[in-house]
Amino acid sequence: MRYLALLGSHERHGITAGYLDAVTAALPDSANVETVFLRDYDIYPDTKEQACPALDEIEAKMAASDFWIICAPTYWGGMSGVMKQFFDCMRFRLVRMNSVADTLPGKYKDKHYLSMTSCFISSTENLATGITDQTFVTIDRVLTGAGLIKVGEFVGTGTWGTKAPRPEKLAECTRWGKKIANRPRKDDNTLKRYILLFIMIAVMALITMGLQAWWFGVFAAGKFWLTYATFVVIFYVLLASILHFFTFVRHRRR
Repeated sequence: MRYLALLGSHERHGITAGYLDAVTAALPDSANVETVFLRDYDIYPDTKEQACPALDEIEAKMAASDFWIICAPTYWGGMSGVMKQFFDCMRFRLVRMNSVADTLPGKYKDKHYLSMTSCFISSTENLATGITDQTFVTIDRVLTGAGLIKVGEFVGTGTWGTKAPRPEKLAECTRWGKKIANRPRKDDNTLKRYILLFIMIAVMALITMGLQAWWFGVFAAGKFWLTYATFVVIFYVLLASILHFFTFVRHRRR
């Protein structure tokens, strides 16, 4: 198994890089782990006359790796410009497009990735404001569009005024390194998500209909469970069909 870490920070040995190092250090075989510091490369878009040599070099590393770790700090509520520039320039190398401009997975389909970011604010404030959300949204939009499977994400919060990574966050990074090293080959968890969705619908329907029966006597006691079961099944089938259409059929992987 080969791992490639793409570091889109401004500092090679900063706090964000420290978190990335903790993940890669926990991987079992250091010989199969490579970190690319994007600022080392002269990255610019391909032209009709000439392809970008830096993109050629990085793309070869991406193709040779089974697992990507995407690491970029969050600035101004979005990912660092270093990583954004790389993604923008890699656009037509990561995906293919049809005649109506649908973005379709390319040659990297079914590889896996872990996304990582860092930010100045605390974990509590980040939970309330979602300052790192857009960074993950951008990473996911790019990589899932390219057909990759997401394994998880990490946020290194509270970097303002600190000179080194936080110990508890380093421990979390170590756990991620061990987890991705032992993950199944394919684990998009589609079936698991649908089962979880069914359980959520069943629980919410039971609470809602139970309150209705208690407050308003809407359902007779003898028919409550039959009504409940049929409601859950019908509602789930309709909702799952809509979700399946928008996530798989409308933008299906061809």
